[in-house]
Amino acid sequence: MVNIFDTLPRNFFNIFNTADRVVISECICVLYEYIKDDASFASLKENLIYELTKYFSSHLIELEELQSQSPRERAFYVYRRLKECGWLSEEVGENYHVYASFEDYAISIIETLMNLEEDRDIEYSSMVYSIYSQFKNFDIENGHKILDAQYSMTKSLMTKLKNLNTNIKRYIKRLVQDNMKNDLNQILDSLLSDYQLKIVDRAFYNLTTKDHPLKYRNSIISQIQRIQDDQATSETIIGNIMLSKDLTYQEAMDLFYKQTSYIIDAFESILDLINEINRKNEKFVASATNRIMFLMNVKEDIGGKINDIIKEGQECPEVFDQVATISINKYLDQNSLYLPRQIKKVKNTDLILDTQLDEQTRLMAIEKLKQNEKYTKTAIEKNVLQCLEQQETILGSNYYDQNKDLSLFILTWLYGYSQNARYKIEPQENIIKKDHYQFREFIIRRVEDE
Repeated sequence: MVNIFDTLPRNFFNIFNTADRVVISECICVLYEYIKDDASFASLKENLIYELTKYFSSHLIELEELQSQSPRERAFYVYRRLKECGWLSEEVGENYHVYASFEDYAISIIETLMNLEEDRDIEYSSMVYSIYSQFKNFDIENGHKILDAQYSMTKSLMTKLKNLNTNIKRYIKRLVQDNMKNDLNQILDSLLSDYQLKIVDRAFYNLTTKDHPLKYRNSIISQIQRIQDDQATSETIIGNIMLSKDLTYQEAMDLFYKQTSYIIDAFESILDLINEINRKNEKFVASATNRIMFLMNVKEDIGGKINDIIKEGQECPEVFDQVATISINKYLDQNSLYLPRQIKKVKNTDLILDTQLDEQTRLMAIEKLKQNEKYTKTAIEKNVLQCLEQQETILGSNYYDQNKDLSLFILTWLYGYSQNARYKIEPQENIIKKDHYQFREFIIRRVEDE
């Protein structure tokens, strides 16, 4: 097992073990941006102190672990902490000038953290096609180089797909956070800007259409199996691995079969991973839809009323005995087969007579049912297909103008990405604005029956 502290100093992460961790992390980014274009990630120590001083001069920030609070003294404090924890190192150059540089491992960690912040991981357009084309036009003499490169790319692809799976899960969790779950505007912003741009447009759309791995999976697997089965080809590659990596024959052969077998196994299991991503996306769509429908249709404080009812029931438990049995379902879900234990007893109930509704109340109830019905997936698909009867496609902005219903518009966009939808969404580059919300234009296209 790898011990990361064989590479990193023992106190490397102590830099964040302080109340000033956020300020220090921003200072690390400031210094990285300043010296990242230098060939050796180095600069005069005084220049780094100047950059930190400039940062503290423009930000009214006080460090809790420093008594004196002048910008330059704060800069020296942060610089000293970075040096003590092994992020920065110094060396004396010509004319006794002191140069400071980030350690190589610190650079790797900074870049990894910055990539996470910018969500670069989920962009993997054409990776599958690149792997496919390399094996389709396989050059035997350079086969060891191609195999090594495509092995690394396959590992990267699988990691990015797993990250996409995790990212969708993160958005599902956000929908039930206290600061969002009851705010319709925040949910709409999350759907139309954050989720659409970072997950759907940049990753999910390509994954399920032009870059779908199933287009190339069988070809990739068969090409690699052909290389494995051809003794002359495999021996040539193994021999080149021995020369390029200075390995024994057995070590080179083990590496050859390790890389080829990994790529085959990855593409044989990739459909399961994509189906899992599809299920996560479906779950996000369902969660968002249910939350939107709840917030659109319920204006009263339902949660507060339920709490009041439960409190009343605690004071008068005999009232609940005549109504229902309440059980703890913290660990249950809708798919659970578990039945909670209940005390069986005969209850004396009064005959319940239907209350006669006046005509106005009845019509209002019917209208409410119709209003809710139009937001179901079936009703929305029917509405979209009616719009596409006389045309092949329709712009999302034009579809909104026809209906003038923001909720219907958003749910139409959401359902278009669900499995087995009868229409599909094709994102465009231009940005449009409707009812104070802006989002990328999209085309609604009918899915042809196969």
